[in-house]
Amino acid sequence: MTTYQFDNGIPGFEHLKQFVLSEVEGEMPVRLMQSVEDENIAFLIASPFYFYREYEWDLPDSVVQELELNEEKDVEIWSVITINKDPNKSTINLLAPIVLNKKTKRGKQHIIHDRAYSSRAPLYQA
Repeated sequence: MTTYQFDNGIPGFEHLKQFVLSEVEGEMPVRLMQSVEDENIAFLIASPFYFYREYEWDLPDSVVQELELNEEKDVEIWSVITINKDPNKSTINLLAPIVLNKKTKRGKQHIIHDRAYSSRAPLYQA
């Protein structure tokens, strides 16, 4: 398990600054992102590229500087998944990816201001 520091928290949970990422068993690239300060707060996150191969956007210089992202190999991108009772209705948040610096262990949920992506994109495309 790795602990990441979110200086500004994440939208809706600004008071929570540290999250632990842990492995989830299975074939999909998913992790559990759990708050260190409040063990009742956890998010299921996944690689958006696994579900949307064409997913791409530009990371602003301000985020690159804030997270001290000096090398591309240090960057990890994750998206929050919302599980529905009907798995076919589960969604993935492509509008607000979680950007992590694996080297410095810092993170940020970055909101993309391009409406091409949805915060509730279908996890499974028909």
